[in-house]
Amino acid sequence: MNHDDDGNHRNWLWYAVLVWCAVLYATALGPLLPVNWWWIRIGDYPRLQLLFVYTVTLLILALYRRRWLTKWLMGMMLVGCLIQVYWIFPYLPFAPESVQSARSDDPAKRLRIVSMNVLQENENAQAVIDIVRRQQPDLLVLCEVNDRWMDDLESLDDQFAFVKKHPLENKYGIALYTNLEVLSCRVRGLVKDDIPSIDASVRLRNGQPVRVFAIHPNPPRPGESTAKRDAELVLVGREVADDQSAIVLGDMNDVGWSRTTDLFQEVSGMLDPREGRGFFSTFDATSWFMRYPLDYLFHSDDFRVVQLQTLEPIGSDHFPLMIELSHEPDARRTQEAPELDAGDKADADQAVEAAK
Repeated sequence: MNHDDDGNHRNWLWYAVLVWCAVLYATALGPLLPVNWWWIRIGDYPRLQLLFVYTVTLLILALYRRRWLTKWLMGMMLVGCLIQVYWIFPYLPFAPESVQSARSDDPAKRLRIVSMNVLQENENAQAVIDIVRRQQPDLLVLCEVNDRWMDDLESLDDQFAFVKKHPLENKYGIALYTNLEVLSCRVRGLVKDDIPSIDASVRLRNGQPVRVFAIHPNPPRPGESTAKRDAELVLVGREVADDQSAIVLGDMNDVGWSRTTDLFQEVSGMLDPREGRGFFSTFDATSWFMRYPLDYLFHSDDFRVVQLQTLEPIGSDHFPLMIELSHEPDARRTQEAPELDAGDKADADQAVEAAK
């Protein structure tokens, strides 16, 4: 290769780096826009992965440090890193815990929950049954169940005193199993009838009634806005806001650091037990790199955490999530629930109107 060819090759590499940096900077700034376009909101998900990519890009830019534009590009990448760190910081292990660890050993106050998106086309029902037998949950929520899944899991009916099944063939079927006393239970379509939720009230062994909302809103999809997902989270938040003890859980198709989930917490006043404990990423179970925490459990401020963990794979694209809570009303004095201000209320109203 002569000097001219070598020079042209280096120029093309430099131009490629410029384009790459522009794309990355767009991924940092785009999700800051207050819009529900799917191709913008999808940028809320891979913040940890983008932070890694920005860091690698900074190292590549160091190879071009003699060019005058490089310092500006490195500054842009540093800004991108700071944006990602800002959003994911609450989920880093050294961040403050928003939910304290349990202080009571009273088993009557305990509530052990397992939540799984089983993946409708997955046929490994035995893996689900094995986890239930090992974990012995007081409450089990399954997403993406259809009639075939209900048949394959029929043996679970004998393990639980109460079962509410709503199988569908559109990947939004949902089921709830519990051995606690059930005060009420109904299936609701808050935004669409074919995207149901389960709204139940159970009584803990210490006598405390707890409202449980199991949900599975639709994810961002090409050609669709996130309006329905955002509205469903806001509507659920409003439903449980006045309950003394409440839990919202399921495959929320959103990440905890998104504006939508933040708004849900402000509307509902509920806490996220992951904050200060880790990401506990549940999706995609088939990838080692592109993983996000999509399956969540939020609870009122009268609970503390006993344990929280993702469980072994079940053949689904989601890992199961297990959390054990302890009902300790004195926690309200030391745990600060999010508050809804006038601006957040306006955003919530706008989210509901957009879905209409």
